[in-house]
Amino acid sequence: MDEVEKLLDAVYAGNERVTREEIHRHAVAAEAPGAVIDAVDALPEGEYAYDEASEALAQLKSRDGAASTTGGVPPEGLDDTDLSRELRHLHETRDDTFRHGSEQALANHDARTAELEAEYLRRFPDRAVDPHRLRPGGAAGEDR
Repeated sequence: MDEVEKLLDAVYAGNERVTREEIHRHAVAAEAPGAVIDAVDALPEGEYAYDEASEALAQLKSRDGAASTTGGVPPEGLDDTDLSRELRHLHETRDDTFRHGSEQALANHDARTAELEAEYLRRFPDRAVDPHRLRPGGAAGEDR
């Protein structure tokens, strides 16, 4: 039995449908390998029956094309909406991963966040910056 099957068996014990976030929490708590956590994070948001989650994870595992260094969908392969959603999800799960994840899960979370944030900045170099978030002498180009 592979790691994904073990995870799904544990998550679905007594449950008919679970959310991607529930699967993620179980994966982090079980200290699942980073590749498994990445695969779960790559699932679209929503609720899944066991067979739906298993099939979706299998499809992600067998996708052709370049692999992300963290095992998730390569950032350049995500459209703008998916990239923003993935970043939002990573930011939402940060505290849980930081407090309860293994060293491998935390390192993988850091790497995936950096990977997606770099892609976001590449696509949106002129994003709106809140002037209230700038320090004197900082990015606004003021002298210190």
